[in-house]
Amino acid sequence: MRGILFAALVAVFSLGPNHVNAGKMSTPVLQSKVLEHGGGCRKSSPPGKCCHMDRKVGIVHCH
Repeated sequence: MRGILFAALVAVFSLGPNHVNAGKMSTPVLQSKVLEHGGGCRKSSPPGKCCHMDRKVGIVHCH
């Protein structure tokens, strides 16, 4: 019984602390830009950019 408990503890601690905080630490890169405009990025946005349609002017701007 002690051997099984020891093996279980070794297995849990061998994973390290990264598996515990993985969900908390991963945040979308464009999160601030989404909140800035109140909407998401266009699907056709180039990599690393976030493009939005300005409906008042009728143009797309990227940042």
